[in-house]
Amino acid sequence: MYRVSKIINNTSWRYKENDEVILDSQDRYRRRIKLVSKRKVSFLLDEKKTVFLKNGALLILSNSYRIKVIAKIEDVLKIEAGSISNLLVLAWHLGNRHIPAEIHKNYILIKRDEVIGKMLKLLGAKVFKKKLSFSPESGAYHKH
Repeated sequence: MYRVSKIINNTSWRYKENDEVILDSQDRYRRRIKLVSKRKVSFLLDEKKTVFLKNGALLILSNSYRIKVIAKIEDVLKIEAGSISNLLVLAWHLGNRHIPAEIHKNYILIKRDEVIGKMLKLLGAKVFKKKLSFSPESGAYHKH
């Protein structure tokens, strides 16, 4: 089985990819995982530490085969508030419940959860069901 020998974890690489792999947010945050590309190439990601593969990252395999990482479209909730201070309060409630969140200037994304969505609405949030790629913050003790 081929192994990932190099990760270029940005979108500014200058190679022509041979293939793609579509991964959800959980599968893009791994230390070790067996994967299969769109063209049915099996390969192993086996890192010393957990890595977060960004949308558009390039994986170079041990045979020099190049696979582009595509963030899977997932069911998410887009959370908006009437003001930035209200959005901060909502972010606090999500963090207090250890819910992975992708933070933006005017909204927050979380994986779709009807119970949490209802709680947020009770707190005054505008909650929208969306299908988007999801890249949550990794936490206080990790870097992307």
